Amino acid sequence: MNEQNKRKIFYDYDYADLIVLAEKYNWPKFRVKQLLEWQAKSVQSTSEMTNISKDLRTLLDLEMTWPALKIFKVEHSKIEPVNKYLFQLHDGNIIETVSMHYNYGHSVCLTTQVGCKMGCSFCASAMLGFQRNLTAGEMLAQITMIAHTEKMHVSHAVLMGIGEALDNYDQTIKFLHRLRSEHGFTLSMRNITLSTCGLVPEIKKLANEKLPVTLAISLHSADQNTRNTLMPIAKHYPIEEIVAAADYYFSKTGRRVTYEYTLFDKINDQPLHAEQLAKLLRGKPVHVNLIPANEVDGSKWSSSKKGAIEKFLQILRNNEINATIRYSVGQDITAACGQLRRQSIQNN
Repeated sequence: MNEQNKRKIFYDYDYADLIVLAEKYNWPKFRVKQLLEWQAKSVQSTSEMTNISKDLRTLLDLEMTWPALKIFKVEHSKIEPVNKYLFQLHDGNIIETVSMHYNYGHSVCLTTQVGCKMGCSFCASAMLGFQRNLTAGEMLAQITMIAHTEKMHVSHAVLMGIGEALDNYDQTIKFLHRLRSEHGFTLSMRNITLSTCGLVPEIKKLANEKLPVTLAISLHSADQNTRNTLMPIAKHYPIEEIVAAADYYFSKTGRRVTYEYTLFDKINDQPLHAEQLAKLLRGKPVHVNLIPANEVDGSKWSSSKKGAIEKFLQILRNNEINATIRYSVGQDITAACGQLRRQSIQNN
């Protein structure tokens, strides 16, 4: 590892880290507040810090790695306000982040790991394996780089990009605390969604963190054997345990849990499967997102037909299950999580 890679990025410095740095260089305490304010303004270079001396900016350039991320590639959707970014980390690894503009605000779908260990058979990210966890600062830097590039405040964050957020538990929790810190970032926890494939112990730990984020569980089947086939991690956590953990999460946070259900042709999209799901969730304060699968090269699974999806939805509603169809954004670009990264790595 070269000298630059040993240095932390600017966004890995939280309040406590900057206090230590201030003591190291004998800075007045107001310098810490200034630097935190510049983090909140999403700066990507010391040259943007107009109220800090040139000598101090030079020192910061030497102390930290700049920029936190480099834009490797961007794809812009022509049919909706969606941009998909490939970012290069300081160690050369590539990650994906998606910027989405809605009438309720600016949302960023961010990555928590370089690659993924979960091995889901339909996922482009899993096909490239796992390299490492991201730091809290690298998660934060995805938001600030997009805010800086698009010159627009980010109001919502979705931890649904590459990786399993709860498999990188400590850094994910640190990142969430940074977002609602009194020292700069003030993003509402109610505007944050965290997706998991169902790591039961970590769901329970998250419930006790007093961070009222929306929990989204990737279920994809109410039948254990089918889920085992789609998601190898399912073999470690029976569906009943996952639902019990979700119920515990609701009891501790008051936040309704979302179940993500990706539909694959004749695998998990038949009326019987809908009835199984309805039976599993009946009477619970939940919401089901039905997601037509994004087909990935090399995967044996294909997306459900429109008629099957609509029939599935109707069965759930007939059973008084709150459900909607969530079509993936960026249909004219490499929409599925990990596709653009996989394509870029394979081409280089």
